[in-house]
Amino acid sequence: MAQILSAQESSQVRALLITAINSNVEIVTAFGSVTGEVVQTGSILKNPLNYVVLKQSESNFLYVPLASIDAVILLNEDGDI
Repeated sequence: MAQILSAQESSQVRALLITAINSNVEIVTAFGSVTGEVVQTGSILKNPLNYVVLKQSESNFLYVPLASIDAVILLNEDGDI
């Protein structure tokens, strides 16, 4: 069963990701974890869908909905915690 973030938790995750723009992070979801550089946070479409954009390579970007995030791990330059 997916965990649903409260409005306060969602805003805290979004605030953390905004401060992590241009930083490497690992995002843990119920489906697994992904790593990449935080490029953008925001909303798309007429019905806002809060998301974060991770840059995994020069041509590979991943959109992760904030509602699906279980944890965010900030990584240093070497990829370590």
